[in-house]
Amino acid sequence: MANLFGFNSYLNSNFFSSMLGTGSSNMFGSLYSSLGDYASIKSGSYRTLVKAYYAQQAEDVDSTSSKKSTSTNSSVLDKSTTDANTKKLAEVKNKADSMKDSADVLMERGTDSLFKKVDVKNEEDGTVTKQYDTDKIYKAVKDFVDDYNSLMSEATKSTNASILRKGVGMVTDMAVYEKSLKDIGITINDDNTLSVDEETFKKSDMLDVKSLFNGSVSISSKMYQKASEIYNVSTNAMSSNSLYNSNAQYSNSLTGSLYNGIF
Repeated sequence: MANLFGFNSYLNSNFFSSMLGTGSSNMFGSLYSSLGDYASIKSGSYRTLVKAYYAQQAEDVDSTSSKKSTSTNSSVLDKSTTDANTKKLAEVKNKADSMKDSADVLMERGTDSLFKKVDVKNEEDGTVTKQYDTDKIYKAVKDFVDDYNSLMSEATKSTNASILRKGVGMVTDMAVYEKSLKDIGITINDDNTLSVDEETFKKSDMLDVKSLFNGSVSISSKMYQKASEIYNVSTNAMSSNSLYNSNAQYSNSLTGSLYNGIF
């Protein structure tokens, strides 16, 4: 007799018995096996993903010695890579700190300003006049140039995306002043480094030098800002509590790993 769904009891009985049987054609058995394979693949993919980004967070679910050895070797390699990245970040951070210091010296105003005229005695006739201390100013600008070159070099070859962008920003900002810098003996080279000709610099009008390097809208001020940003990014990337890892990738969870994998 047909039931509510249009099947008689005989068909129902054979239909469900065939599904619940233990033979090789068992539907549920095959489905269960497929799900098991899927779960295994999913678990393996998860471990691979985590090892690739954050080996220290991976769970060792393998019991065989060969897999344990592979996991250990992977952790050692990842730790070595992490240490190398941290060392690079520390170097960038130190260069940025030096850049801030040299820029700060040039930006000083008031009584501590390099561009405050000092008494200079003429050795021949003994007269005293107010003049700029060109030797002192040159040394400060030379330090600035050297620190700029060092920081720019480290920043533009960094694997950290944020540091790289800010390094490129340094080069772009400096290029705006190319003509004015050339007038006082500072050249932007083909590799974007700076070089300063001492003789040309010291013969330049120190008021022109002051307008370029002293004040809130000066080159010194812009480079101080860029160096501060690079310093902060480096510090955050080195911190274990940072939202981003040393390669400027999101590192807060597995979701972060998936995000980095996609983008």
